[in-house]
Parts: sequence; structure tokens; C-alpha cells
Amino acid sequence: MTDRVVLRRCVAGALETNTWVVRAPDSRDALLVDPGDDPERLAAEVQDLRIQGIVLTHAHWDHVLALPLLAELVDAPVLAHPAATEVWAHELEQARKQGHWDAGTATGELLPTGLLDLDPGRRLWDGRIDGELADGQELVVGGLVVRVVHTPGHTPDGVTLAMPGHLLTGDTLFPGGPGLTGWPLSDFDTIMTSVEHLLTAYDVAVGIHPGHGDSTTVGAEAPSLQAWRARGW
Repeated sequence: MTDRVVLRRCVAGALETNTWVVRAPDSRDALLVDPGDDPERLAAEVQDLRIQGIVLTHAHWDHVLALPLLAELVDAPVLAHPAATEVWAHELEQARKQGHWDAGTATGELLPTGLLDLDPGRRLWDGRIDGELADGQELVVGGLVVRVVHTPGHTPDGVTLAMPGHLLTGDTLFPGGPGLTGWPLSDFDTIMTSVEHLLTAYDVAVGIHPGHGDSTTVGAEAPSLQAWRARGW
């Protein structure tokens, strides 16, 4: 087994989702995490690798739009927490009811751009999971051990992927605080429990790589835990 990690970031989709590719430095075997959009481009980005699995940190639309075509292009199974099926069903129901995808606090700004419009001709994920993820489960790829940490709150299916020196936190933890809560299937107290675990269980030097935007470290974020609890978001 190896304690070294190679991370590759590809930004895709209306909400500029970070799609992460994870591998050991001496192996072509890799995991692809959160396929936000542009499946052909993502497939081209990893054509030098053997994708062993497409992992979802959670099943919000902006993390899965590329999924059905990409899974075929790279011939890899879909790995997610079992609650992802419920989350995706809710995403689809709300989108069809509203006529557009929900972008949280950015919805009002993005609606006029058309980036949130539903494309009636687009093939969407059918919600099928090839492998269910559980807290504490280990995914071994090319000698690299990736541990699954269940981190609900933003969604009930939220997971963080822990590996030597790095955490892929999806929309659970960002520089400056936890991911958004306040809509159905989310809960602030639950996400703060998840965030507190991440910021107390890992060394201060461990990198935090979220589902959108820049990376940070455990040490940079941990001092703000109580302030986040006090502000309530």
C-alpha cells in the first residue's frame, strides 16, 4: 500500500463543480469523484487512466449530470451511499416541478443565464448504484486506500473520501464553513456534527478539497468551528 496520492481537478458544469481524479503515483488505476457535467471532456481528461469507479460524494444534480454517459465512456461502476437514490429522486421531482435545477443561493442570479434550464432531450442518471458505500469502508485502487466517511447534513447521502494527507469533502465542508442547509433532506446540526468530526479527527496539515472552489486545510478551518455553530449556517 502507498501513502502518496495524486489528485487531478477538473472543473465542469453550471456551478463549476470540482470533479476529482484520485490515484497512486505509480498506478494508472484511479477513482473519479463527482462528475459534474461535460462527460466527453471528462472522459478525455482521464483517457490515460483506468477508472475503477465513479464515486459520488452526494447526489445533487450538479455532481451527477455527466454520470450516465461518462460511466459508459470510461466503463466504470457508480459508487454511492444508498441514500443517494432518495436524494436524486427529490432533485428530479423538484426540478420538474419548478422547471429548472436548484442552485441554492445562486438560483436567482443564474436563472436568467439559462444554465439551470432543464434540457428535455438530455439523458439523466437513472439513480442506479452499482456499489453502495458505507461509513468506514475502504476502497483500494492501485495500492491507494481511500476510506469512506459518512458525513450527512448537506444531504443524507453525503460522504467524505479520506486518504493520506487529503480529504475530498464534497459539499460538506468548504473554506469558511459547512455546506448549505435549510432545504428538505438537509440539517444544520447534522452537518456540524460531520464537520466537527472532520476537523478534529485529522491532522492540521491534511488538505480539504471541496466540491466547488478552492482547497484549504484542517488547521485553517478548525479554529472557526464554534463561530460557525453560533452563526447558524
